[in-house]
Amino acid sequence: SPVFTGGTVVAMGGYNGSTLAVNAGGDGDVTASRLWLVEKTRQRIGSPVVHDGHLYILTDPGFAECRSLKDGAIVWEERLKGPGPTGQNWSSLVRSGDLLYAVNQGGDAFVFRAAPKFELLATNPIGEKVIASIAVPDGRLFLRSYQNLWCIGPRGN
Repeated sequence: SPVFTGGTVVAMGGYNGSTLAVNAGGDGDVTASRLWLVEKTRQRIGSPVVHDGHLYILTDPGFAECRSLKDGAIVWEERLKGPGPTGQNWSSLVRSGDLLYAVNQGGDAFVFRAAPKFELLATNPIGEKVIASIAVPDGRLFLRSYQNLWCIGPRGN
């Protein structure tokens, strides 16, 4: 899915496709609205997240990427690897504050900082295959695996 922030729209094609950023609100020939284009990027299925001038995405092979929203350049890319049998990923990142949450198909859940310097804060294996994205309602994390629905957060309410 495309993302919109501060007048900029970023659209990312999956399967080694391109990533394009444009100024929103153009009319007629909007060729000059293009801010940047990365013609070929790592294969990915999930949607990106934007925070403080950076674009974050997970790739199918299990890398987290941070790109500059200004020019599309890669700021960092890190493999997210836990003890699960695969690091492959089909889910989207989820942001809450300055934290990003991810889960891979091997059932490893990661928490890392949405910042221009990579900082992994936690790796939590759940030991089950996961293809869905994490949901974050009301201060809780919901993970849907092949076998269970996990709710992580404070008890009550």
